[in-house]
Amino acid sequence: MLLEQNNLLRQAAEENVRLFSEVENRYSSYKIIAELEDKADILYRKLGRSLSSTFITPIDREDILRISQGQEECLDNLQSLAARLTSYNMPDMLFSAQKTASIVQEMFALTTDMLVGLSKRRDAHKTRAFRNMRAECDSLLAVGLAEVMDVSEQNLSSLPSVLKWMQIYTGLENLLHQVTELFEHIEEAVMKNV
Repeated sequence: MLLEQNNLLRQAAEENVRLFSEVENRYSSYKIIAELEDKADILYRKLGRSLSSTFITPIDREDILRISQGQEECLDNLQSLAARLTSYNMPDMLFSAQKTASIVQEMFALTTDMLVGLSKRRDAHKTRAFRNMRAECDSLLAVGLAEVMDVSEQNLSSLPSVLKWMQIYTGLENLLHQVTELFEHIEEAVMKNV
C-alpha cells in the first residue's frame, strides 16, 4: 500500500511539473492532482485500518504510519500548490520554479526506489543524491525569490505579481520541507530494517 500511495504521489508530482510548464492546461492538471489526492486519502485511511488490525508487520508500525503520513502530507502540499498556481493564473512561469518542480519529481522517484528496496530488504540509501537535489532546490528558490524581489520601487503595478510569486515560492518551500521529512522517515526505516 505504501508503494501504491507513492505511485499516486509520483503521478501528482508529474502533473505539478505540467502545471509549471503548460500554462494552457493548468486547470486540467489541477483537477488530476485533486483526484489523485482524493484517491490517496482513501488509501491512507485503508492503510491505517489495515495497520490497526494486523498483528505482525514487515517493519515497525510506527515507521509504516510515518511514511504513509509523510506521503499524504506531500500530496496535500502538491494540491495546495496546484490550487495557487491555478487560481493565480500567472501568464509565465519562472525558470527557477519550473526547475524546482522538476527536481521534486525526481526526489519522489528516489523515495520510490527506497520503498522498493525496503520492501525487498536490500540497501536503498539515496542520501547523497537526495541531499544534492535538495541543495539545488534551495539555490533555485533563493535565486527565484531574488528575481521576484528585483522590482523597482516605482513600479507598483508589479506588486500583485510579486505577492503571487512569493506565495508560489512559499508553497514550493513547504513542499520541499515535506519531501525532506518523508525522505528522512523512509531513510530511518531503511536503516532499522535493512
